[in-house]
Amino acid sequence: MTDFREAAKPTARRRVLTRVQEHAPELGDRIVARARAEMPGYMALSGAEIARMTVAIVDRLLAALRDARALTAADLAALREFGEVRARQGVSLSDVQNGWRIAIREILDDLTASARTARIADRILLALINDLLDIVDQATQAFSGGHRDVEIELARHDQQLRAEFARGLLLGGLGPGDIRIQAQRYGLDPEGEFRAFRARGDDPLATADLRGLLRPGITSPRIFPTAMDGDTAGFVCGTGTIETAGTIGLGPATRLADLPRSFRMASRMLATAHRYALTGSADLDRLGLLPAIVADIDLGDELARRYLDPLGTGEQAGIVIDTVEHYLNAGLRIEATAERLIVHQNTVRYRLARFEELTGTDLRAPYSAMRVWWAIRHRKVNPAD
Repeated sequence: MTDFREAAKPTARRRVLTRVQEHAPELGDRIVARARAEMPGYMALSGAEIARMTVAIVDRLLAALRDARALTAADLAALREFGEVRARQGVSLSDVQNGWRIAIREILDDLTASARTARIADRILLALINDLLDIVDQATQAFSGGHRDVEIELARHDQQLRAEFARGLLLGGLGPGDIRIQAQRYGLDPEGEFRAFRARGDDPLATADLRGLLRPGITSPRIFPTAMDGDTAGFVCGTGTIETAGTIGLGPATRLADLPRSFRMASRMLATAHRYALTGSADLDRLGLLPAIVADIDLGDELARRYLDPLGTGEQAGIVIDTVEHYLNAGLRIEATAERLIVHQNTVRYRLARFEELTGTDLRAPYSAMRVWWAIRHRKVNPAD
């Protein structure tokens, strides 16, 4: 702060600042009028409340300026509270800072006018302005810090509420009325389309990608995550997928009220993808009947016993089974199967005939082909003892 040890300076300083303080109510009214006219965030607030807090803050600034001192701990606490109050009232930090600039401009104008009226020397006025700017730096840090802390607190609270909402939906714990109320709060259409998802908590790639859908300090309108038995679960708006280098199970698109079914499917998709060591987003379009194969072990064991055990367990048996799998995946086309295996077409025909001979199966019969495919996919994740 400026050194004002010369006898004439304190007298002049106090004289001009006393004049400014006498104008504090009018000064506050001007600040409030401009703030409400220029920033929508202030329009919803009471003019009297804004003026009361503004005048109180202005008085603290002028008192520090009059005494040629820095802001006290009490001053900084009051400014921090000012930032906290505005954040809880829904006024953005940008609007608060713009309102603060308006206040400082009005104070500077009044200070200059009072100095001219009191015939204060320009050097004293300049010193006052420099001291005011120093005080403003302190004040800005205080109220900005208070505002940011409340923003973070509110964001965390909102994320907690969103997580509880998501958990209630996924587990079927919300009634129709609760769903409508919560959906309205978040701007969701209850009859729109949403997809449940689930990723293992120990999958760092998947959980990192899910967190990437949330911007720091701002809750994404697209994703509603929650914790579920150590996993990361939730739902996303729309019918799209989630891009990830990890593994995420996705349920079918459905209404909010039907998300429990989508979540059950997402859980099955996740379990299936991990069973077959698949990465990325796993849904019904990608996995097809694999979830059913994973779920019905007894049926898979029986089909494998009937269609694979007759081939034996040696290398030749593995070659025949691999050929049959490629044949089924190629749409029962000999030529395409031979190209994929890089063998002659007659070799494929021989292996297929051998399979049919040992198992008594006609691979060209749709139901037989499906049972054989099921047996092969089951045996891949449930090897024979």
